[in-house]
Amino acid sequence: MGALRRCVKGDFQPSELRAYLAFEALFFWGLILICWIIYPKENKYSIMTHTFSFLGCFESKHNPEGWWLFSIAMVFWGSATVPVVAYLYRRFATISVWGARAGALLLLAGCAGVALVGLFPDAHGRVIGNMEWTDIHEKAAILIAIGYILGIACHGLLLLVDRFSRGPFGKSSSFNHRKLAWPYLFWATMLAVAVYFQVKWEYVYAEMKAAAAASGERIGSHWAEALNTRYSFPLWENLVIYTLFIFLVWFALATPHEIPRTNR
Repeated sequence: MGALRRCVKGDFQPSELRAYLAFEALFFWGLILICWIIYPKENKYSIMTHTFSFLGCFESKHNPEGWWLFSIAMVFWGSATVPVVAYLYRRFATISVWGARAGALLLLAGCAGVALVGLFPDAHGRVIGNMEWTDIHEKAAILIAIGYILGIACHGLLLLVDRFSRGPFGKSSSFNHRKLAWPYLFWATMLAVAVYFQVKWEYVYAEMKAAAAASGERIGSHWAEALNTRYSFPLWENLVIYTLFIFLVWFALATPHEIPRTNR
């Protein structure tokens, strides 16, 4: 029980952290895989046409029988990442207490958004007053984006401060900043490519719409025309989510376990 309490507080030993992250990955992605397997075949789930959240939508056109597994998975992921954030805070606080607090709060906001996405599926129907499930779901998704993107950036800034000021990480003879640069390169590349194709689609669709109007032809919606193409929003949303999970695991494992605490 003592080891469990320590882990909940983010006080992992290296072997405990590896085991914890492995369990988190297996449990979360195991549930997601089940959601995908039992998704009605007639609804034809594909990352080219369906967002990640459609796995957890209880509407008949999506996943009416397995949606609740998605909810459990998302609440679990959001909750299970909290001890990892605490683990990171303990180490980054040696660089800057306030910077680490800001980064941790942003990551925790992302965790809360993940859990809320699970609690409020992307489906129609009133749930609170005039608000529909999808209204709260969309706001939670925005919280995920703001929390994780800014939280990851904040930790990256702390790493730069440490790198150029010879901070506690830099003083460790066994640590190389490149270990943490690789997960950042992986995350930033995927995010940049996703943003590029979504921004480019605005111009491509505008040209398509103008050409259709000039020829008197009808054109589908902004969303529909992008599906099954490299501009598909569901495609990049799914890939960014996969990348985010990998980044969080990789980042936690790459962060040095033993660091000086003299700067606290």
